[in-house]
Amino acid sequence: MSTAPEQKAVKAYVFHVKPVEGEDEKKWDLHRIRTSKHEHFHTVQQAVAAAHEEAGTHAAHIVIHALDGHAYREYDLD
Repeated sequence: MSTAPEQKAVKAYVFHVKPVEGEDEKKWDLHRIRTSKHEHFHTVQQAVAAAHEEAGTHAAHIVIHALDGHAYREYDLD
């Protein structure tokens, strides 16, 4: 029987980057799952960079969607 305290699994942040019709020509929405936060960016690269920045050193999963909604790229940050 182990006396070490049980450790909880740390859930990775999950970000979705989706094309949207946005204000001021901002065409990409960044949404972190389990939050109500949405940010809009001019380019997909800016949205992905913001996801990297928000994740920091935390494990994260990024999903990039096409105009029709399907996910065309996914990857993990460790």
